[in-house]
Amino acid sequence: MRNMLLLRANPSDDQRWSWLHLDSTGVARGVIHSGTLADAAAEADGLRVLVLMPGTDCLLTSVRIPGRNRKKLLQAVPYALEEQLSDDVEKLHFAIGAELDDGSRQVAVTDKHRMETLMAALGEAGLDVQCVVPEQLAVPLSESGDSVLIDHDMAVVRNGEYSGYAVDSDNLGIVLSARQQDDSDLQPVLQLYVEQDASIPELGDYPSETRIEHYARDPLDILSKGLDMKAINLLQGEFGQMGEWSRIWRPLRATAALLLAGVLISNAVMAVDYYRLNKESDQLKTQIEETFKKAFPETRRLVNPRAQMQQKLDQLQHSQGTGNRFLNLIGQAGEVIKDTKGVEVTGANYRGGRLDLDLKVTSLQLLDQLKQALTKTGALSVEIQSATTESDQRVKSRLRIVGVGT
Repeated sequence: MRNMLLLRANPSDDQRWSWLHLDSTGVARGVIHSGTLADAAAEADGLRVLVLMPGTDCLLTSVRIPGRNRKKLLQAVPYALEEQLSDDVEKLHFAIGAELDDGSRQVAVTDKHRMETLMAALGEAGLDVQCVVPEQLAVPLSESGDSVLIDHDMAVVRNGEYSGYAVDSDNLGIVLSARQQDDSDLQPVLQLYVEQDASIPELGDYPSETRIEHYARDPLDILSKGLDMKAINLLQGEFGQMGEWSRIWRPLRATAALLLAGVLISNAVMAVDYYRLNKESDQLKTQIEETFKKAFPETRRLVNPRAQMQQKLDQLQHSQGTGNRFLNLIGQAGEVIKDTKGVEVTGANYRGGRLDLDLKVTSLQLLDQLKQALTKTGALSVEIQSATTESDQRVKSRLRIVGVGT
């Protein structure tokens, strides 16, 4: 393996970066440097470039999908995870890793626009990047429990060989305690990496033996020691060839020009066929509109006959049952929420028998109390999908509510 340049953005200023040279065995050479991406590019000649994606921008999960064809797996993963994600899968980028012992696949999910912005900035600086790895998978793995890197106001947690997450350091104790309750087998031994002279996060009632290791100023040295070279590389799918594309393209420009000329000639021939087929398409469209008007004479405005007919059929199929389930869920949840002070509902989405509520609450403790109140009657099952403390100290959260037995 070639020598490597390990790059990480400054959490408080993404225009500033830190980088460190690693030799072919992954051991640090020299000291940590900092500056702009252009400064890093000046030192990257001949080196394999690896970039750490911030833990706050990357979700690690797993999914069980049969098959080994990587291209087909990448196509299937978004739809397998669709109901677990709050954002539209079309706006997300997915990368798959190694097959785990239980037959499932390691998956990393990040915002597609965030990846595009990152790769554009790296390319503009002249950096030829071969690997982008979730930051959680560079925190040194502990054999006896969780490992946590505290950097500024964020805690980057690694709780397994292929798993981890990021959380506000102020909420670290609450999240660790919640995970301890969910997994009774989790050994309460905590490895903390904290900057020298920085305060230790409050862990609350988390029953842990805590081991602390201090680092000086920049945690990149710690991350270089925990970096797993087998970790998920986010440069997959549409981002998979970015690292090598510029080098491949240069000698192929002349060939590409000839190919383009051939395509233009082919398009001219196809244009004639297109004109003929377009006339036939207009005739078919007229026939479809006539059929729709006969089936649904009450419809006055006709925009897309095929889509409108499907909508009519869907309305007939779902006119019974779905509305009642939605009203039952929103009614039961509303009774509890209106009696809970400090809760603001900012959005709601109902799909597949599940009600997702977007909320703002005054604290994580209030969010937990609200969850307990909703599940108290035994008629509702409630899952906290996300919880993030905003600048005004209020907690932005999403609850998924399902009727028990539905």
